[in-house]
Amino acid sequence: MLQQDKVILMTRLAMEEKTGTRWHFITGSFWFDDYAAKELWESFFAITFAYGLAVLLGLVAYGDGWTVSYHIADAVALGKKLLDIWLILLAFGMLICLLVHVALYREAFRKRQRVEKYLRRLRAIYEEEEEGAQE
Repeated sequence: MLQQDKVILMTRLAMEEKTGTRWHFITGSFWFDDYAAKELWESFFAITFAYGLAVLLGLVAYGDGWTVSYHIADAVALGKKLLDIWLILLAFGMLICLLVHVALYREAFRKRQRVEKYLRRLRAIYEEEEEGAQE
């Protein structure tokens, strides 16, 4: 027998399953600490690689003029300035990454809780049907 509540819950579950597979993977496969740490490590390496590539390309583009006109003290000062810039970019980039992934994990966790609520309701409907059939 079709019940309106059962059909609505099954439709909602189907929609959650169709649109939310990525969300279920995030909360089903990782605890929050593991997920955030993994994403922070990935952003650390991505930011470091991108910055290193930009510095390398800058040195290649302007290297001839730089090597002729600068002394070792200037190179050390430039290295310190580049390190300071890298640390600022790294801190800012990792903060943004952490905020984004906290929001994503929170949304995934809420979707997972919503699906579990739908499943509990559906199980209660089926249990009521079984009790009615046994009587």
